[in-house]
Amino acid sequence: MTDRAPLPVEKKALYFGCGKQLGHFLHDKNGRTVYNRPEGFPSIWFNDLMDSGLLKNGKRPDVYDGKVFWTGGGRPHFWFAFFWWDRSGDKRSNSNSGFYVRGFEYTEPEAAFAYACETFPQIVERQHHALELQVG
Repeated sequence: MTDRAPLPVEKKALYFGCGKQLGHFLHDKNGRTVYNRPEGFPSIWFNDLMDSGLLKNGKRPDVYDGKVFWTGGGRPHFWFAFFWWDRSGDKRSNSNSGFYVRGFEYTEPEAAFAYACETFPQIVERQHHALELQVG
């Protein structure tokens, strides 16, 4: 029996927020609502936490300015959560968006964020502010 390195995980990006209609839902790259969370998706990231909870837990003031915050977790696959206050799809206060990405090492937040932005260009393009990943 030999030790083997784990197989690489397929890259995947999901979007949580307003898609083509009002209401905050988890969407795949084709805009379809995702009802069943992918394997390894952190169970703690339920809708209430994704729907502004991560920002509130981080005590991030409700300011729509393009600042993107992040965290990570999950087993057996590591996932990044990138989240920001967003009024581009829903004008109400406490509206936010987020990208959820797997397939990158925990040391690669910039690469994972770039992948999410490439996967969801329509979300990035509709922003009123340039999205700026906050690192450090």
